[in-house]
Amino acid sequence: MAWSIFGKKKATSGFAEQMNDGAWLSYFNQFASSLENDKLVKYKQDIAYELALSVAEIYVPIDAIADRCSSVTYDIVNKVSGEIYTPSGNLKRLINNPNPFDRFSDIVYQSIFSELADGNSYVYSKTPDSIKNPTIDNISNIWVLRPNQTQAILKKEISNPFLMKSISEIIEKYKTYFMYEHDLETRYVYHKTTLGIDSNGKGLSPLSACQKNINNLLAVYQARYNVYAKNGTAGILSKAPSGGGGASLQEAIDPITRDTMMKDLQDRQGLIGDKNFIGISSVPVVFTKTLGTIKELEPFEETLEDAIKIAGIFGVNKELIPKKDNATFSNQMIAEKSFWQNVVKSMCEDKAIDLNKIFYLPEDLTFKPNFNGIEALQEDKKSGYEADSLMIDNIDKLKAGGRNMEKALLIIEEKYNGK
Repeated sequence: MAWSIFGKKKATSGFAEQMNDGAWLSYFNQFASSLENDKLVKYKQDIAYELALSVAEIYVPIDAIADRCSSVTYDIVNKVSGEIYTPSGNLKRLINNPNPFDRFSDIVYQSIFSELADGNSYVYSKTPDSIKNPTIDNISNIWVLRPNQTQAILKKEISNPFLMKSISEIIEKYKTYFMYEHDLETRYVYHKTTLGIDSNGKGLSPLSACQKNINNLLAVYQARYNVYAKNGTAGILSKAPSGGGGASLQEAIDPITRDTMMKDLQDRQGLIGDKNFIGISSVPVVFTKTLGTIKELEPFEETLEDAIKIAGIFGVNKELIPKKDNATFSNQMIAEKSFWQNVVKSMCEDKAIDLNKIFYLPEDLTFKPNFNGIEALQEDKKSGYEADSLMIDNIDKLKAGGRNMEKALLIIEEKYNGK
């Protein structure tokens, strides 16, 4: 028997994926095994998450968003008064340590990364099964489930999905694999999708919009892998002709000699490992090159263009992508500022709403991102202060002239209330 944080149960190996008949099979790493079996890997929704974790051009823009969103402080504020609420009891414990392995920022990062990479994020608020209407006080741990190891199990009978009021009306439960298989009640799993939901209860990955670019990158990487790791067929060795003309059939290397030479070359010669870079032959041979060099196999401009298009799907400016000719500091600063304004801020605000549901916050409380420490946004804040100061001066002048400016002053007061 093996102990798990979810209880005592016999551990099994691998990840579980559901087949059409509902059976669960052992997980195998599709991406790695495809390389080993010389199969050309192409983008599929099923491996979107694995690709995001293994291909830098996909990982970088998703990480850029998730990392910035998780670096923000999320205050808990009273919806009515706007005052910051100081958490205590179980809420304080969960914010400090949602589970034995993760911090609050990890929950934010993992859920956003899953959402953007796979099109699905699953956050499990572990509560006792006996409690039908759990509150924040009933949560023991909060976990972000891996989307490639989690699947929605639909109800056998669904009358009219367009009339559903909650996701539990079409999804019976969730199956996930964490050390062993688990069946999770729908009401304890916060399932968020980016592009709606399909007939299997899953969302579509945003990466589907750039799958051709991803396939280009995968083809290049696998070609390089073949050159580096397996060396490919660099060329053909043939017996040098004895005369001035081409070799005759009698002069060709016989099959036995050929196989012996090939085995000797593979065992002793090569680019990697404990092998010789240069080989010596005791007979005259001619080498005909058939494999392009690493340099010849690097379509830098095309792969960079693919990387830029993938990043563009997520609103990440090309100036923020690591590349050979890095952008100037000023261009990076402009891109960073625009990135926060147009992408990260709205993502943080959206995630705050998710956190309300994940932590079972009472109706009068809400998470709210605090951007005070974000350097890229401070210049805008200064400009905002200056504009508001000028507005207040104008309001005072109009008020002195007999105009009723109470409503305008109230708006300014509410904006800076508690700040």
